[in-house]
Amino acid sequence: MKSITYSLGTIALVAVLTACGTAPMPMNNAQTGAMAGAVLGGVAGNQFGQGEGKTAATIVGTMVGSAVGSQVGAQQDRYYQQPQPAPYYNRGY
Repeated sequence: MKSITYSLGTIALVAVLTACGTAPMPMNNAQTGAMAGAVLGGVAGNQFGQGEGKTAATIVGTMVGSAVGSQVGAQQDRYYQQPQPAPYYNRGY
């Protein structure tokens, strides 16, 4: 019963905090990658941790996943910010 209460409380807190967002700013891939990596790393750490170390494994998984996801997203940002060559039009000749 406690876990259901904590889960619902966490979901409600996240909903309230995201509703109070500031002006719409486009998210870049580094931020998206960091969030996705943190979630996946936390889940993986929670699955691999056992006993007393489960919390520590979840925290470490979250931190490592966030760092890796951020780096992958930043690399994608750098790729998409490179100047693209102008298209060639032969005007039908």
